[in-house]
Amino acid sequence: MFRCPVIHLGKGAINKVTTLKGERALIVTDKNLTQLGHVGEVEKRLQAAKMNVKVFDGVEPDPKDSIVFDCFKLATDFKPDWFIGLGGGSAMDIAKAAFVLYERPDIKISSFVPLMDYGLRKKSKIAAIPTTSGTGSEVTYASIITDSKTGRKLALVSYELIPDVAIVDPTLAFKMPPKLRADTGLDVLVHAVECYMNKMGNRLTSTLAMKAIQTVFRFLEKSFKEGDQEAMEEMHYAATQASMAWTNSGLGIAHSIGHSIGAVFHIPHGPACGIALPYTIEYSAKACKPRYLEILQALQVKGVTLENSTENLSSVVKELVTRIQEPTTIKGLGIDEEKFKEKIPTLTSFAASDLNTTVSPRIPPTKDFTAILEYMLKDKPIDF
Repeated sequence: MFRCPVIHLGKGAINKVTTLKGERALIVTDKNLTQLGHVGEVEKRLQAAKMNVKVFDGVEPDPKDSIVFDCFKLATDFKPDWFIGLGGGSAMDIAKAAFVLYERPDIKISSFVPLMDYGLRKKSKIAAIPTTSGTGSEVTYASIITDSKTGRKLALVSYELIPDVAIVDPTLAFKMPPKLRADTGLDVLVHAVECYMNKMGNRLTSTLAMKAIQTVFRFLEKSFKEGDQEAMEEMHYAATQASMAWTNSGLGIAHSIGHSIGAVFHIPHGPACGIALPYTIEYSAKACKPRYLEILQALQVKGVTLENSTENLSSVVKELVTRIQEPTTIKGLGIDEEKFKEKIPTLTSFAASDLNTTVSPRIPPTKDFTAILEYMLKDKPIDF
């Protein structure tokens, strides 16, 4: 089975928000998008379609469960037919999590069981409108929320969290600053490569993931350096493609480690996962080396063989990351090396319990996670 929302794709797709059927819509977003005018654009279209609209713009980066509760309280009073996540991954994740509580107020999000049937959509539905080009949350089954008590990333995972409608309009992402274009583009790359490596992949997921990989290598640098609108448009679509792929197969340990680094050191998601990718490529080689060769051949990298595919794929990833001025070392992330060393047991615990670990092509025991993190700190290629 391959699951995805109804997707409205292309320039001007924002106008399709008028096709949502209902009486009340709750827009879940952040204050920056209110200031940029994106919220007003969606609001006026919904009102023209005779829909009553409320706006919750309290979303913050790396969102905590307290924000979910605030949004849920507003929804309880307003009783929306639609939760509309407008923004980056944080806004869409809050919309999904608040939707869960609104549908099932008896559920604690800290005890949400992955892939269980919760019988949602008795009262409302979800629409998602991305304004960044990375998380792909508009088509995924996940909502990532930070537990305010423990600092751990909570992954709410259910096919019921896949939005009913995704509106993928690249013009909404044209106002992203260069650093955000790089951060989110790196997220697309990790999504696509991990999906292609994944042991749960299939023909559909692999095709989408490979197309996203090719798009990233062709357009990300141009999007970042030049702000070229064609390049930004292609990256916006690639974000959706990569996430359509992984939500039907899973990811891997670069995300497990990235989630951990993000939770402990409050590093943005793209760089946190991106820095781990070359090391996890090297670690996973024993399980999926032929896949590396296929990626390199699709990228038309010369002189590659099955034997040298691991070092070549790790190298081309690092080269791209460097060209878009993203960090390739723990120090480059701005993390003190002694503090990182001190937190390795916590990082290991978080990564080992991350849902993405279970579908990695090579699943690390706890000691291997610790070793990977130590190698990352030393900027040393994985040799075990």
